[in-house]
Amino acid sequence: MAISFLQRHEISTAQWNQFIDTSPQRIVYAYTWYLDVVSPQWGALVISQNGSWQAVMPLPIRRKWMTRVIQQPFFCQLLGIFTHPNHCTEEFTSLFLQQLPAYFGYISIYTGRLGAPFINPGSYDIRTHFNYLLSLHAPYELIREGYSRDRRINLARAQKNEWQLEESLDIVPLLRLFKENHASNIEGGVADAAYELLKNVFAVLLEKNAARLLYATKNNQIEAGALFAISENRIIYLFNAASPLGRKGNARTWLIDYIIQQYANRPVVFDFESPEIPSIEAFYKSFGTYPEIYHSLRLNQLPFPLRQIQHYRLKTKK
Repeated sequence: MAISFLQRHEISTAQWNQFIDTSPQRIVYAYTWYLDVVSPQWGALVISQNGSWQAVMPLPIRRKWMTRVIQQPFFCQLLGIFTHPNHCTEEFTSLFLQQLPAYFGYISIYTGRLGAPFINPGSYDIRTHFNYLLSLHAPYELIREGYSRDRRINLARAQKNEWQLEESLDIVPLLRLFKENHASNIEGGVADAAYELLKNVFAVLLEKNAARLLYATKNNQIEAGALFAISENRIIYLFNAASPLGRKGNARTWLIDYIIQQYANRPVVFDFESPEIPSIEAFYKSFGTYPEIYHSLRLNQLPFPLRQIQHYRLKTKK
């Protein structure tokens, strides 16, 4: 088998998307149309045999400190290794990790499903993380029985609030809710570019018929919203926000439960795209979820002068 690095302009869009379509690890983040929005300079390591792709590893690339680095973009929680149906990630992980430093001396952070177990082949900082999924293969009534007692109580309270559902093509109210009620809690704040990126992500998801944007309203006022990325095998809880009234009235629980009802008894999973914040993890676990393991990679093999520049810039930001 041969391994090579391909830049975006060297990758056939049709070939790549067909490969992701048939990969057991397929996820919306890995398609060209999604990567082109969140990381326009992306490339990939590709393992091939007799000219046929066996595995690919998409790499989000940006220029930093006068060189190309890998950095996971916003709204793209998981990448990793995607294989031909006859293979699994474990067959290729070590080979990919051995080859990455030949092309990139600095990985700010890369998150993805790399399979397990595997041996750290170099000086990577590798950490294990957990995402939380809910299988929707069963009828809704059985899925709901898996909710924790508190989640069922809060759902009942939400239903008593008589929320009105609005399905929308306008993401601006969701961004406004987030700016007014959540952005101040994020260390360092939220750059305007992040909101513009989410607008672009939403636009391409709509174009691919892969988005549902729901609002919970009361007295004609939007109090909570949730954006879901919808694909054949996975529904991703991509972005959400709520006002104090929405939080108190469990509006987001109500919106999540609505989507679960809509897609119950289908061969899909609901992906909570879980941040590592204990209170949020506890909320997601209360729906009867199970953990999905993924890993993060960091690597710093920059030449000494670039390490000095990096150190200085990071220091001045503090």
